Amino acid sequence: MKEKDLAKPILSFKFVVTENDLPSRADKFLAKKMPWRSRTFFQKMINSGEVTINEKKCRRGRYLCAAERITIDVSNYQQEFSPPDSIPINKIYEDDDILVVNKTPGIIVHPTGRYLYNTLMNAIHSEYVNAKYRPRLIHRLDKDTSGVIVLAKNESARSELARQIENRKVTKNYLALTHGVFSCRSGEINLPIGQGNYSHIRIKQEISEKGLVAKSIFEVLASAPCVQGFSDGLSLVKVRLITGRTHQIRLHLSAIGHPILADKLYGRETDCFLGDIKIETQLLHAWKFGCHHPVTGKEIEFTAPLPQVFNGCVKKLFKPVLYSAFQSRRHAKIRGFRSDTI
Repeated sequence: MKEKDLAKPILSFKFVVTENDLPSRADKFLAKKMPWRSRTFFQKMINSGEVTINEKKCRRGRYLCAAERITIDVSNYQQEFSPPDSIPINKIYEDDDILVVNKTPGIIVHPTGRYLYNTLMNAIHSEYVNAKYRPRLIHRLDKDTSGVIVLAKNESARSELARQIENRKVTKNYLALTHGVFSCRSGEINLPIGQGNYSHIRIKQEISEKGLVAKSIFEVLASAPCVQGFSDGLSLVKVRLITGRTHQIRLHLSAIGHPILADKLYGRETDCFLGDIKIETQLLHAWKFGCHHPVTGKEIEFTAPLPQVFNGCVKKLFKPVLYSAFQSRRHAKIRGFRSDTI
């Protein structure tokens, strides 16, 4: 299926029915594919002729067959289109095969649910509007998580990087500022993660024996046992992902009693201040990403500097020596060679 041009308004969605979707009526199928809307909403759209199957208007109560093509016209229900020029694309590195970006916290990576515009991919499609192959994501970050995101600029690079991720040949290191002082300096968290069954929040995950295997390795970089407003102190933690489940770091750290500061889904507070610093997004940062270049095969590593608020918190809490370690400019490292000017 042809990829959507995210530099333009999204007026419709198209789906192809598979065997795994059956048996299903059209309204149930659409509610599953677009869960931010109700079945009643799609029933009204079917009745008003805004849903077609194989380019013919869908009948009420219609059951689907495999390989049928469903189109839903959402032009009357979308938010006003926002030109993506204002979304920052903070490039860390770029060549003919890959694009590496430092994502700002608070920006959604890809259109989803009700949020179809003002995303990083809207901006990238706009910048590469004339490219034969628009950069494609090989992994994602939560809206409020900042840091390194890698995109492929051709299908060969995308396929190779996807293979490396699937085979766990990439390294992903994060920094997090958490509640509490850890009882040990390092350790592993092996807790399976599954879809939350007891929350009205659709994206929320939970620790579940029936969930998928999830493994994180953490190292405490610094602790501040006495912090005004935080009775159990704060810690700066490095976390390396072995698996890549949804919300894995946020849920794992919360599960062991050290939720990330300002995490509204798994944390302790909705309003968060560290002294005079207002913290509006969770302090989780995709710090480093390492892999093999999809064409040359060379070992490469990309680093993103901490965003302003996270930087301010680290500076306020810990020694200047530690603070300076995370102040270096964005850089790429290829087989030990580091360039701060890329």
